[in-house]
Amino acid sequence: MTVSNWEMKAGDPADFAFKISFLRNPHGEQDRATPEESYSWGSFALWVAGENLCAHLEQGEVIEAAHWYMIPFMEWIAQNWNAIFHEEQLALKNVGYSAAGSMALTKNPPISLKELDEFEWLDEWTTWWDRHSVRSAREGGLFPDIYMRRYGSSLEVSTGAERLVGIPEEFSFLAPHRRYEIDLIKASDIIYSVLQSASQELLRRLPNSPRIAALIAYIDAIQNDSNNSNRMAWLAGMGTDSEKYKVISEAVDQSLAGVPENIRQEITGANRVTKLVVQGSAYAQLVYGSYSPSIDRGDVIALATALVGNHVDDASPWLNKLALSFDPSEVRGLAPGEQGSWLGEHACEMLVAHCESWIDVHAVLASLEILHEKIALSDQGIRAVSVFGPNQRPKVFRNSQTKWGKSREVERFTLAHELAHLLLDRDRASELAVASGPWAPLFVEQRANAFAAAFLMPTWLLRDHVAQVNGDIRDLETISSLAARLHVSTSSMIDRLHNLGELDVDDRFKLKARWRRTSGFGP
Repeated sequence: MTVSNWEMKAGDPADFAFKISFLRNPHGEQDRATPEESYSWGSFALWVAGENLCAHLEQGEVIEAAHWYMIPFMEWIAQNWNAIFHEEQLALKNVGYSAAGSMALTKNPPISLKELDEFEWLDEWTTWWDRHSVRSAREGGLFPDIYMRRYGSSLEVSTGAERLVGIPEEFSFLAPHRRYEIDLIKASDIIYSVLQSASQELLRRLPNSPRIAALIAYIDAIQNDSNNSNRMAWLAGMGTDSEKYKVISEAVDQSLAGVPENIRQEITGANRVTKLVVQGSAYAQLVYGSYSPSIDRGDVIALATALVGNHVDDASPWLNKLALSFDPSEVRGLAPGEQGSWLGEHACEMLVAHCESWIDVHAVLASLEILHEKIALSDQGIRAVSVFGPNQRPKVFRNSQTKWGKSREVERFTLAHELAHLLLDRDRASELAVASGPWAPLFVEQRANAFAAAFLMPTWLLRDHVAQVNGDIRDLETISSLAARLHVSTSSMIDRLHNLGELDVDDRFKLKARWRRTSGFGP
């Protein structure tokens, strides 16, 4: 059999493209690899938005692909397909703005952990890394630090900059610290087509190989309809626990049993399914708890019941009120806190018709006809859930069990935070909801927090109050007085003054510490 160079490339490098090549094995007959590995020697490249994430500098020369044995890499994609394209929830903590960033920040356990807990931490980190890091398939190759995971209705591709042990100093990848969101269907089609073609080429080269036959079986199985339930479990934050998914699904069905069929369909939505991925449904993204790792059966029933009560035939009159005339893309290049501050100030100017001393966020929500009420959810980390959609009028469900407390100031901040989600993050949601809690995307939450602070404490209003109070702006009593005037918490006021440059980092730290001592929130 004649073996020549072979390659398969799909997609548009200006958008998203993937290539696998099989090349002449440079080790020749001296290669101690298995026949499957030897015949799969080659390279891969991944382009996003015109940038080749595999390009690297090697001995002063730019190399456009990562070279190594391709069969372990192909096996990794096939075996982790459902997790790559359906699991969003990060390992351990929701930190960093991308999977690559979060994994870099959580690789080392906190120093406060006991030795046994450290092993558990590292085990969970490694298990997630195995599913989503391209480097987990390298088996000795010099692969780029690329992560792929689900992000809302997209595929997130992100890169880090961790150096591999033993890499020469003159070897470096050229696209570190990148993050992109790719169309889910397009990405899955492109990757699958290359994977399938490459596996058939390996079969041509080694027609009697059990390993290649197993690889092809894995790839073929990706298109089985039986995957849908498992994919929904991944999408819902339940991983491989499809039985838990089944229990929760049945609970939703039972809670909606007496609802008219048309309303039921509008609430649950139809699963948007291809042979390769499940795009999602209202069920999974809202009710099944992908936002929270500890949502329980009672929460599911409570949320489903809330959606039934909030259903309308046509929500467009309410949704139209949320279309403000500023464009968030104008500040897309800024950090999330800067974006939120700018957008919060502008939204306040547009939505608050008259203000003498403080911002009445309840009145703003009423003017937009956004409803709000309490709901009891078991996960204390969830502040609230905002719902909206073609048949769901905008509404905020505040969690009465939240660890943040029940004060009037907390309620006002929560409502302003949820207003940010309803104005800015509707494209992020799965048709029905944006949840505020520790597992919502960090960028989204930070922007909403900054929006809420700027909305409730706009600079023009804050400036007037600062001029009226007597005292040092760095004094806790002065800050508490300002907070009382604007009906916000002292903690929020400290943060706002820091973000505006009125307090430096040291001031903020000392004031927060003193505030905690005097308010009973800590030592």
